[in-house]
Amino acid sequence: MLTFIDESGYPRPTDSTKNPILLGVCIHENDIKPITNQIYKLKDSIYGKQDEIKSTKLIREATITKNRTNNKAYVEGMVDIISSYDAAIFAVIMDKPDEPIIVPEHHLPKQYYLLLKKVEFYCNHHHYGKAMMIFDEVHEDADRKIAEAITGFLFKTKFGRSFHHILEMPLFVSSAVTPAVQFADIFAGIVRHRQKAGNLPALNL
Repeated sequence: MLTFIDESGYPRPTDSTKNPILLGVCIHENDIKPITNQIYKLKDSIYGKQDEIKSTKLIREATITKNRTNNKAYVEGMVDIISSYDAAIFAVIMDKPDEPIIVPEHHLPKQYYLLLKKVEFYCNHHHYGKAMMIFDEVHEDADRKIAEAITGFLFKTKFGRSFHHILEMPLFVSSAVTPAVQFADIFAGIVRHRQKAGNLPALNL
């Protein structure tokens, strides 16, 4: 199982996003090749040869409400693709904090713990094997902190050692060259849009 993870906004007082999102898309490894092929075909049919299209450009009011936009067609196409496979999507919706959140060094932030817990339960419930966490890379320092926090949680905490389905070392990839990560980006944008409309509960960190 591969879990592609991306964020929409960050839980800090200075962030412009009222409700940051951390989202993971779980896809069977055997489905990655046909899914990637469908994404390339979809993008080429709508936009031609173009680099990655971020959800901040796709998930806008015009994208959601107007029928004659390439962006709407692309988002709907991506939803259709993932809906045709045995995949799962988990999202952690947060309230923007009033004060900076202090996370001790090497400790796993709460939103990541909750996402790992969801993936662990999902894999255990469906009798799947190991799940690899694949993140959209940010920058080296931030990625290293998350990798060390996840590894430390899984190896050094009693509760983390009970997670038998999460591979201990996450991967960090460029979403521009890893199409499946774009699912996480787009669905995080969709969830953010729904939350903005007041339809979903949020977590107070």
